[in-house]
Amino acid sequence: MLQAHQAHQAYVGETLGDADDGAFIIDGCDFPKQGTESVGVARQWCGPLGKRANCQASMVICYASPRGYTLVDRRLYLPEPWFTPAYAGRRRRCGVPPDVTFRTRPELAGEMVAGLRARGQLPARWAICDEGFGRDTALLDRLAAADLWYMAEVPHPTRVWRERPAVGVPAGTGRGRPPTRARVDAAAPAPVEVGALAAALPPTAWQRHLLNEGAKGPLVAEVACLRAVAVRNRLPGPDVWVVLRRGLGPDGELKAFLSNAPADLPAAEETLARRTAARWPVERGIKEGKGEVGLDHDEVRGWVGWHHHITLSFLAHHVLVQARLRLGEKKSGPDRAPGARPAPGRVAPAHADPGAGARPPARHPASEPRRLPLPSQAYPPPSPRHVLTT
Repeated sequence: MLQAHQAHQAYVGETLGDADDGAFIIDGCDFPKQGTESVGVARQWCGPLGKRANCQASMVICYASPRGYTLVDRRLYLPEPWFTPAYAGRRRRCGVPPDVTFRTRPELAGEMVAGLRARGQLPARWAICDEGFGRDTALLDRLAAADLWYMAEVPHPTRVWRERPAVGVPAGTGRGRPPTRARVDAAAPAPVEVGALAAALPPTAWQRHLLNEGAKGPLVAEVACLRAVAVRNRLPGPDVWVVLRRGLGPDGELKAFLSNAPADLPAAEETLARRTAARWPVERGIKEGKGEVGLDHDEVRGWVGWHHHITLSFLAHHVLVQARLRLGEKKSGPDRAPGARPAPGRVAPAHADPGAGARPPARHPASEPRRLPLPSQAYPPPSPRHVLTT
């Protein structure tokens, strides 16, 4: 199964790979359960139900490029109680390998990304994650060490320095052991929360951007980008972009992101604005996996069975991706591919409604896209090839 899993990733690289625009999108994928015997099952936060419930939790990575998107890697999350003596019998019955130890969700995500980069089968430039992962600075540093530019949503209390503060080892007082740890200079300004930073920006700092062409029309928001210094263990860390995005109107929701993309990134504001809305492929991939290929329809309890089922579901989803690539059919208007790039400089229409983004009125149902919309036609469809089997 491991061999098939890695062969699948290699094939995704052949059919969808893009070294300049390829992205790893990290997200959770949970499965509600009724019983207590399935591997990893516990009462925990369950995304599909929107509350704490009995479920299995997992981390997945979706690979996305202008050619299309599909799920490529997975890790089953085992809660801490599963590593206590009380669960020893259950771990044995489920076939959990003895060398498996507790890993947090961000740690599992980091391991997946590190493995994908080490194998080198999927060319990527970006890593994208939501607030649940973006708050973990160790994961962000791991993504940067993997030579990826991350776009990570972060909580509003996340702090940054507008300018890099002076750091040094304080002089000793002559009493006791002299200090050895570096500290921020006492005269340096304190870091500020990104939420407060957004509130202090003048109106001219916000520019209206088209984020993507969604199934219901263009998604538009106001975006402000500025350079700052991230905080690491109370000390200045890497230089980052702070990307602030708010919906149109006085009650538009504010979202904050950090990115380690370079300061001289071409068309920086437009590129960064678009990347803040680039998580939809993983959400759609999970939805399609559960609705089209039975990702959540397993009837297994063990470790091997779970990984076997998830891998086969990923393969099946990729078959659908290949099918729509081979169709080579161009679609226009409301049915255009969500992954296609919008024209630079396009702004919101005058009638835009307030919210997280503005969209035009709903279209007639006949104009809605198919369940698996075609990707951008910037690339030719791949040549036919045998489907992977196990």
